[in-house]
Amino acid sequence: MISGLIYQILLRVFTLPGLLFFWVRYRGLRNIPKSGKLIVCSNHKSVFDPFLLAVPFLRQIRYMAKNELFTDHGRLAGRFLTLVGAFPVRRGTGDSASVRTAEAILDAGGVVGIFPQGGCVFGNAPFRPKAGVALLAARTRAPILPVSIYCRGLLRPFKRVTVRFGKVIPCKDLPLRGTSVAGMRAGAALVAEKINAMLGEGH
Repeated sequence: MISGLIYQILLRVFTLPGLLFFWVRYRGLRNIPKSGKLIVCSNHKSVFDPFLLAVPFLRQIRYMAKNELFTDHGRLAGRFLTLVGAFPVRRGTGDSASVRTAEAILDAGGVVGIFPQGGCVFGNAPFRPKAGVALLAARTRAPILPVSIYCRGLLRPFKRVTVRFGKVIPCKDLPLRGTSVAGMRAGAALVAEKINAMLGEGH
């Protein structure tokens, strides 16, 4: 797949200079599955987060990205995001097209990356995800890999950053209760609990 090849080339090209600009410590790398469908769920500190998460992965992460990134920053930005495998989601609309895209990726054994806070949270407020991550897990039976990105204050170059990969949460361990709204909220709350516990560890 062309987007996968471009993604891997760009990632390898920018990894060394990127890690010189961002002083990153990775924790829990053994928790990253080497194969099988997977939802990567993380808090969202900055626009650099997709790169920071992608560095230790051997596989391509297909990110769900807000639609505005494809439409409000020129055609070149939209084409670049598409080339590296990202796909748009219209926030707050119950975007069925983006859900179907994510389902297709997972059904094919791929990796989908989600920042379910709905946007960047620049401080260190508790992680409060929207329920969509649990809905996607329920519909695809995909496990969730919880990830925390921690730094003091704003995440920017030459600051110390810790990225923690938690233990995979199998879909069967989520309190989903079918696809009810209450079940989706309970599932998202469990993911939030895991990520907030990692954020609480600091550096």
